[in-house]
Amino acid sequence: MKLAIPIVDNNENAIMSERFGRSVYYAIYDADADTYEFFTNPASNARGGAGVQAVQFLISKDVTAVVAPNLGPNADNALKRANVESFQGEAISAKELVAKWKNNQLNKI
Repeated sequence: MKLAIPIVDNNENAIMSERFGRSVYYAIYDADADTYEFFTNPASNARGGAGVQAVQFLISKDVTAVVAPNLGPNADNALKRANVESFQGEAISAKELVAKWKNNQLNKI
């Protein structure tokens, strides 16, 4: 299972970004391997449809869940259509959000 988190820098201690689709980076946590990968969001500067493009990118990385501050309706619908779970995050580090996710302390969106 892989979890994606929009972040402001490319490391596990980076704080969650305030914007899902236009986040500059994503942390992808692989729960099976207990490892992180960091990616630049190719949709961060999109003229329109950044949320849906971000979802498509994350799906291409085999993400099965996301933590986000909020989701626009198009990104939310795209995640649901792809059977990707979404959870409400807060302005803490990716590492702390992963710990909360592992302990079932995040609410589903």
